[in-house]
Amino acid sequence: MALEKKSTTDDADKSSEKVSKKSSDKNSAKSAEKDKGSKKDSAASEKTKKKSTADKGSKKSSSSKKKHPERSGNPAKAAKALEEESRAAANRVSRTPKKIKDTASPRWYAPTMVTLLVIGLLWVVATYLFGGRYPLPYFAEHHVGDWLYNGNLYIGFLIMLSGFLGLLRWK
Repeated sequence: MALEKKSTTDDADKSSEKVSKKSSDKNSAKSAEKDKGSKKDSAASEKTKKKSTADKGSKKSSSSKKKHPERSGNPAKAAKALEEESRAAANRVSRTPKKIKDTASPRWYAPTMVTLLVIGLLWVVATYLFGGRYPLPYFAEHHVGDWLYNGNLYIGFLIMLSGFLGLLRWK
């Protein structure tokens, strides 16, 4: 009976040692995860655990899953993989700066167009101030009852229109 008591105490000691080892292993694993300080590491370790259990349980080898279909012997798979790769490359945004061709207008372009606007405005003002006899007296002398009597106004507005249309094309 003394032997039986001793064996039960030994079994209890062994089982308590196993429990303490398991709890210490769990505590050390938890402290290691806390030391790493990121959820990504724990998620990655869980994924590796799942993969290792899946690899043990699965009968298929890893070579049966092709990672590079363009290397396979099937030309249709290779063409499909190449097409998908080219689509992905087309959708990718390039982060490297590319030199763009300079399409700006010459330096003299904008001042010339503004000058045309101002000259046209002065032409129209002069026409109104002098009753159509100035800057060109031809229209007032030769086309008294005609639609060309306001020829100086037409010229002034054409000059302003050319300046305005030129500014629309300015870059």
